[in-house]
Amino acid sequence: MPSKAAQAEPPSLSISATAVGQKHRGECVLVDLSLPYNHAALVANLVPIGCIATSERADQPQFERALLGAALHHRSGMAVLPSALKVEQSELITPQLVQRSIDVLEQAFNFLVIDLGVAMSEITLGVLERADRILLIVTPELPTLKDTADLLQIFETMLEIPPARVTLVLNHSRPQTMVTRADAERVAKRKMDMEIGYEGARFDRAAVTGEILVAAEPSSAAAKSLMRLASLVTDEHKARAAKHA
Repeated sequence: MPSKAAQAEPPSLSISATAVGQKHRGECVLVDLSLPYNHAALVANLVPIGCIATSERADQPQFERALLGAALHHRSGMAVLPSALKVEQSELITPQLVQRSIDVLEQAFNFLVIDLGVAMSEITLGVLERADRILLIVTPELPTLKDTADLLQIFETMLEIPPARVTLVLNHSRPQTMVTRADAERVAKRKMDMEIGYEGARFDRAAVTGEILVAAEPSSAAAKSLMRLASLVTDEHKARAAKHA
């Protein structure tokens, strides 16, 4: 069964998917469900001509061809699948269409990395329940950390998602902050599993040039952190595969 990782914040999720794609070329797809604006293809310097929304009325054989044909292959080895090309198309993305798409993608790729953005919609809940690993990237800001604590409570009590399936990543998006890692863990009421250090303009420069940080500057500290994050997903997949072999 393919490994499905969900819920993180761009550009970190795109970079993690790229890291998976570099190790497993052609086996990883990044599904951009960050609605209504999904820009993973733009950040990767790709020009989409199809998306999940334009495939929704096709019967099953045509749907599969249209969906897989809309996946854009990046030179890093990953594929990127936009959910919508226009803002108005986001209304076509239903929970049923997303689940149908995942069913098809599971047959074509070993690794599904799904960007859910920040909205807790029915679409989001459906993907989270199917995810093997939830990557939750948070910034060291008190309101964000308070929301993270509340979200983790929802995961455990309402969705019955065990804490072990959730990975918390502390992302330092600014050069300095008053909130330390210890502060973040105290407010979130959970240990941070990983930390991404501030990298100045590296992320912005990579986005403007259409490069992905792990490919453009693999020796940077942030790239190494994100490669470790990608390894978490791939190592779990190998462990499950070995268990069911």
